[in-house]
Amino acid sequence: MASNTEDTNHITLALNVEQRGEIKVHSQIINDLSSGIYSSPASCIKELVNNSFDADAKRVVIRMKPIEDTITIFDDGSGMNATDFDENFAWISKSNKRNKGELSPSGRPLIGKIGIGFIAVNEICDVLEITSSKKGEKIKFTATIDFSKIISKEISKGLDDDSYLKGEFTLINDVEESTEHYTSIKLLGLKEPVLKIFNDETYKAQVAKAKNKSFAKISFKSMKELLEYHTTRDKYSWENDTEYIQFIIDLASYIPVEYIENGPVVGFSNSVIEEVIQLHKEFDFKVDFDGMYLKKPIYFPRDSKKRVEVVSFKKEMDNLKFKGYFYIQNTLLIPRELNGIAIRVKNIPIAERFGFDTTLMRYPNYSEQIFRNWISGEIYVEKGLEDAMNIDRKSFRVTHPEYLILQDFVHEYLKEIVFKKALKIYDEGKEIRDENKEKVKTEETKELLKTGRIKFEEKTKNEQSKLIKNPSPVKIVRNKSNEVTIEIDPKFKTRFKKRDWSYLETIFIIFESALQESRGDTTRLKKLFYKKIEDWKSKK
Repeated sequence: MASNTEDTNHITLALNVEQRGEIKVHSQIINDLSSGIYSSPASCIKELVNNSFDADAKRVVIRMKPIEDTITIFDDGSGMNATDFDENFAWISKSNKRNKGELSPSGRPLIGKIGIGFIAVNEICDVLEITSSKKGEKIKFTATIDFSKIISKEISKGLDDDSYLKGEFTLINDVEESTEHYTSIKLLGLKEPVLKIFNDETYKAQVAKAKNKSFAKISFKSMKELLEYHTTRDKYSWENDTEYIQFIIDLASYIPVEYIENGPVVGFSNSVIEEVIQLHKEFDFKVDFDGMYLKKPIYFPRDSKKRVEVVSFKKEMDNLKFKGYFYIQNTLLIPRELNGIAIRVKNIPIAERFGFDTTLMRYPNYSEQIFRNWISGEIYVEKGLEDAMNIDRKSFRVTHPEYLILQDFVHEYLKEIVFKKALKIYDEGKEIRDENKEKVKTEETKELLKTGRIKFEEKTKNEQSKLIKNPSPVKIVRNKSNEVTIEIDPKFKTRFKKRDWSYLETIFIIFESALQESRGDTTRLKKLFYKKIEDWKSKK
């Protein structure tokens, strides 16, 4: 009796026939897959989005559908047929993307290399369903992978000494218009990490606003608006924000989308920054997440209260070629996740979460403790460092020669350029702060002494003898034009720490003022002194 099911490992382009293929795993990845590779749902989804980038898609549409318990990812890329899927995506830890070179047909630098991204979503769902149509072909296929069976299935020897069988998928071909080219992926049976996002109160509010839709359209019009919302809520860390917002920012951090308008550093013209901005514009790659286009969540707006510097570099050494910049400000970086370096290989950051290495490539912890919290930077690696990446793409092998070369450069650049710039803007800021403090002190003293003009004088050595009869460290002198001079004994001043003296000086002035007004009446002196102290204290 004829069977409607084709034998495994012989996927063809036959129409309307359910076929069965096998999921194959290279030996070096088996243990990694068993324990899980990615740290967050966004890390899994970004692998699918980056596959779309490699397929020359111009637009990716992601929809989270809590009502249906699904996530869908659709792109308008070049697509694939059933044999492409079997030869490439049904293999774990084997990728043929680079066989024809390092660039896609449209000239994009290919991201995928290791061959684990497609299967990575087993960490967030039970079933993956994929439908794709290849450009120029009158056919499409739909394949279904049940991860629960793959994970539970015992590993067996495969077709050659280098491969192992880990499960099966079902596939069926159908007709399609030759002008159509796309890939649609549906994730079914979502697991707990994703369900936490669906249960987030912010997400529920978005769902309520979209009553007649099966997905929740974000109320934010742009990534810029989302980040501004984040700032106004005084969230010092993205980790303190909602699961839903964290998911959006995490995903946007790891895909080659454009920068936010006028970002990453508002108001600074820098050749390297302009180059990377233009690079992403030329990619022409847009990701629509629940109705909002994702942008890189790196944005430093102008603030008149901050002193800012930007430095950049381009380097080529040994097998490495890279360029980048550092942003420096004279205050703590907020959100904290932007503090560090985003090291981008094929335009994707290699880091644990949100894209930044907060250790500054293991810069010594004991050095520059204040200034290291003021800086953020990006390094675009144009050649090299791929072999130094660990399989999870979250970190590097720190003993790899190319990593060590880049590390040495970064540490030297931080020490000789970045931290010296930070010290400079600290000193400049300190001068301004000191000037402002002097202005405030002068105005406070004017009000205390009820005068319109005042000046402070430190007596010279010759003049100090005149103060011997006056045991107070300060002396108030009024002239006929109602100008007040505060004479200060520098010897007395040096007995105290600078921050202590700023308060003590005012108290001494209050005492001297009360003494003059009391005209030797000690009872009145006490009343005046305590009243002036209370008045000063209430206005602080």
